[in-house]
Amino acid sequence: MKWFGRIIALMVTAQVVIFPAVTYASEITVRPFLIDKSLSARDTATEKISIKNNYDYRKAVLYATVNEITLDDKGEIKEFITPSMTDRTNTVTSWIEISRARIEVNSLETLEMPLTIRTHPNAEPGEYQVFIGIVEAPNRPAAEAKALAGDADGVIVKVTIEDDRKESMHIGSFVIDRFITTDDHRDINIEIENNGDIASVPAGEIIFYDSRGTEVASIPVNENTTVIAPKERVTLTSQVPLEGNLGRFKANVNLRYGEKQTASLSDTTFFYMMPLPLLFALFGGILVVALLSSLLFRKVFMSHDEEDRTDEVRMYVRDGHDAEPKDHDINLKKN
Repeated sequence: MKWFGRIIALMVTAQVVIFPAVTYASEITVRPFLIDKSLSARDTATEKISIKNNYDYRKAVLYATVNEITLDDKGEIKEFITPSMTDRTNTVTSWIEISRARIEVNSLETLEMPLTIRTHPNAEPGEYQVFIGIVEAPNRPAAEAKALAGDADGVIVKVTIEDDRKESMHIGSFVIDRFITTDDHRDINIEIENNGDIASVPAGEIIFYDSRGTEVASIPVNENTTVIAPKERVTLTSQVPLEGNLGRFKANVNLRYGEKQTASLSDTTFFYMMPLPLLFALFGGILVVALLSSLLFRKVFMSHDEEDRTDEVRMYVRDGHDAEPKDHDINLKKN
């Protein structure tokens, strides 16, 4: 009878040890495997996750977990990222709305579980992946531990936030003093306004031309890489580089900006270079020429006057001449 007792003991042990292990084996089917959505900021999308209990003898107790993940080149889960709620604009887990309560699915039944993706109004463009785990466990902490260990069925949700922000800037004014006489008048002011939705760094150059259209100098613009935020107006400053020049000049500014698509800005202004030393020298030269011209004119005029005097006809009257004057004669007598 000893052998019979041993058989009974083995049967009892199997019932206590083996059957519970079978009882808690995973028999849950979750569909779909992947949800791929392309959304914009402030968009909302609703999907359904199908959960089927394949047990034919008991109810399944489940919990939903949400974890941000990264995928490898094969599309498999590479890493679970610790949840972070510091910045909801780029935290995909904060956009997921799914029941975190205890989920019960009866034997051989299928449950449709709603999943809502509600993107942040200022969601940053990019691609995000999140794993929705449907984990069979006695409580939520155990379910979350199993999900982080990679021992859970679930759905991979891929959310792509399209970048529909606009890049738009314009030059409000491009100002150089009309007449540049001293170094205090060499300032260049370029006022730029960002009318778009993306901060940008405009950069480029100013090219200077003389009155014949020949390029004479150029300078860079925004070497300090000043960032202009959306709806912000900034004035970029510089200095006219021309030295010792005199005349009319043209300044042409060309700027480029943009990350998604490069765009350009341009404007033109005219000014006169009139340095004071050159003005004084020019004024002095004009004054000297005027004086020399005056002296030369006076000399020529006086020489002509003297020549005119030498051509005069002199008349002499002989003393004692008493001839009777005729009517046509000139009376030279003194009364």
